[in-house]
Amino acid sequence: MLFEILLRLPTIKDLSHLRLVCRAWRDLLTSDPTFARAHPSSCRLVAAGVCKLRGEIKFVDVLSGEVAKRMPVQEARVRYGHNVTTQAGYVCVQGQGSVGPCVVAAVATGAATILPAGVAVKHSAGDRIVSSTSLLGRVPSTGDYKVLRTHLCFGVVGPTSFYYHTCDVTTLGGARGDGRWRVRPDPPMCISGDFERRVVVNGVAYFLSDPYNCSTTDGSSRAIASFDMATEEWRSPMLRGPLSSMQSSSGNEMIEVGNVNGRDFMLAEVNCFLVTVHLKYQHLTDLWFLVDVDKGLWTKRYSVETTTVESRRFDKPLPLVILDDGRIVFWKQQQNALRVYDPEARRWDDVATVKDYFCIGMFKGSLLCSGIQG
Repeated sequence: MLFEILLRLPTIKDLSHLRLVCRAWRDLLTSDPTFARAHPSSCRLVAAGVCKLRGEIKFVDVLSGEVAKRMPVQEARVRYGHNVTTQAGYVCVQGQGSVGPCVVAAVATGAATILPAGVAVKHSAGDRIVSSTSLLGRVPSTGDYKVLRTHLCFGVVGPTSFYYHTCDVTTLGGARGDGRWRVRPDPPMCISGDFERRVVVNGVAYFLSDPYNCSTTDGSSRAIASFDMATEEWRSPMLRGPLSSMQSSSGNEMIEVGNVNGRDFMLAEVNCFLVTVHLKYQHLTDLWFLVDVDKGLWTKRYSVETTTVESRRFDKPLPLVILDDGRIVFWKQQQNALRVYDPEARRWDDVATVKDYFCIGMFKGSLLCSGIQG
């Protein structure tokens, strides 16, 4: 009887107040996967975003703009974090700074784990870490949650200065989680830490090259680096980017990802696919889907029309999810908006204004019970 009654309460906020009634109610509302899957909130498409002003994570319904849940970030140094990733009911937020603190929280309960400070990698004397990026991943075969942390470092040898990358990994909880960072091999190329240029899909972290701090002459700018969370190794060879529909100046040679301008490309996870987003000068944004990882096979499924050159350059449309009716939900940071594009009608519709967010990404999991895959 209680099960059926609580299912009639539509919002997460309503249920949150009832967790305090008794332990049995709390267990039902935060730990019962059957209840979580049956509750109406499980059908909502929700994006997680770090709010700049309030120091909290908001979970927003991408079809209505309604805030489904708010989660304060208790760790003061992480409140204004610029980096968020989610996996099956957990969210990882990294604070600002060269090696900003990192917190992983269970969305259903709010329980948070502050990852250990310090760096496992031993750098040369005089070298310094410029910035770090943390990504939360889940190993499909074991269910283990891991955080991959990459470091952009600045080094000097004699009169020569240069940038390079290192990385380390930690496993969360369980028998394998010892709370320590483990040194892993360096990335095979100079990778980007920008939010829109790295993503985790099906237990693999993907990175585009860094167009700002590193120059490449070995062709790595045309590749995508892939870190396997299960083996904790960088995959070799690197994944080749898809051929874009932009021709070179000669008019007869196709250009690969990174060859024209590395800033014109982004990575995204869309409906469990790795997607390369190509921001073109012809008021179009091409979405390339990786359909065969082993063969490196890509297919261009959409060419999304944008209205002006300015919208392409300064308001990069990041795809979040493809709806059942074929429409695509985008986050447009410069416009502070969630917008929906209809490929058939070639029309944009506004969904909601989402002001003052550092970054937004689709939340894969349940707002009620941690560990459930979306």
